[in-house]
Amino acid sequence: MRASLNGKIMRSRHFAPLLGIVLYFAWLSNAFASEAEGGHDLNWIDFAYRTVAVVIVAVILVKLLRKPAANFLTSRREEIQRLLSDLDAKTSEARAEYSQARAKLGSLEEDTRKIVDELIAEGEAERKKIIETAHREVEYIQQQAQVAIQQEIQAARDSLKDEVAELSVAAAQDIIQKQMKAKDQQRLVREFMTKVVEAK
Repeated sequence: MRASLNGKIMRSRHFAPLLGIVLYFAWLSNAFASEAEGGHDLNWIDFAYRTVAVVIVAVILVKLLRKPAANFLTSRREEIQRLLSDLDAKTSEARAEYSQARAKLGSLEEDTRKIVDELIAEGEAERKKIIETAHREVEYIQQQAQVAIQQEIQAARDSLKDEVAELSVAAAQDIIQKQMKAKDQQRLVREFMTKVVEAK
């Protein structure tokens, strides 16, 4: 009911100006026609015919063009609404993509931070391993040096003992040779020969 009332009001709003324009053109055409005949009086019958003709033409034009014009305006309005709907949908889609891109960027920053933290932790662990390995190698080198020192000391002691023994034997030989007599030498040779014979 309200829509039909609004439609009537719209028609009445458009009807009055349209009627005014039609009457103005009818009067104007009549004025030109009477001026062409050379008179200045207004021919009211001719004016009435012309007005009726213009009104009939206007009504015919309104009747003929109302539906196409209304259809055109309706289709244009629908097309604009469809474009606005598409624009809203694309705007919503763009906002969703923007939100997704921001979320991905945030997760990318978080992933980058995690990777950097992992690399720092791995580097720290590797540094500790290298330090531990270096300490073990230092300890091993120190132990090997201690073993080598002990072996050198033992070798020096053994060499010293051998030298002392050789010197002692040489000194004993000198002493024995100086104190031994021919008799003692013969006795030692006999004892040695006896031992060799017994050994066979």
